[in-house]
Amino acid sequence: MMFYNLFSVWSQDLQQVKGIVGESITFEIPNLLTNPEINWRYGPTSASSSAKLTVRIINRKIETVYEERFKTRLQLVNNTDSLRINNLQKSDSGFYQVEDFGTRFLKKFQLTVYNPVPEPHVKKMDGSVELGNRTCTLLCSVGGPSGVTVSWMIDGKSLNTTQLKLTQGYNVTYTCVASNPASNQTVTVTPSNYCLDKGHGAVTQCNHYIVIIALCLSWLSL
Repeated sequence: MMFYNLFSVWSQDLQQVKGIVGESITFEIPNLLTNPEINWRYGPTSASSSAKLTVRIINRKIETVYEERFKTRLQLVNNTDSLRINNLQKSDSGFYQVEDFGTRFLKKFQLTVYNPVPEPHVKKMDGSVELGNRTCTLLCSVGGPSGVTVSWMIDGKSLNTTQLKLTQGYNVTYTCVASNPASNQTVTVTPSNYCLDKGHGAVTQCNHYIVIIALCLSWLSL
């Protein structure tokens, strides 16, 4: 009866694990000393009946890998019972469970594998600089995979928008963060590098030269 209760407790213990395509993930479990044989199972759903035997470990050595796609990507970590999957793929997402029938131990993991987050890009929106109020709008976005959240931040606080609309404060530093549940990428910008109207500045400078030339001509004609 005591073994049955322990089995029931562990069978309800589902640990959420997140991974990134191309990287590795480790399923951490305590060392199981009472039984040298451990089985890992994998299934696309949480139902135990759908889990198929994936790898058998004997005396902390991988004895047999039953699924072809895992054969070159599994390893045990530092002579423990914790299992690592290398070079993660999206298809590795699913439910994993470890069994040690000597102690009725069972633990489950739900692995979700995400694409790497691309680096966000910043651009000034066309027509965003308006004469008079000089509104400048910077857009931060990412291309590629879906499921990425993008937002501007200042001083560590999210502005909850992808469009940064400014009428002043062009020399303040802003950060755009692109993230998913497994990773993030950031880019930090100073709006003055995008928002200052260089063409308008050149015209103003040219007008200054015209005024100087006019004053010189007036002086020479005296």
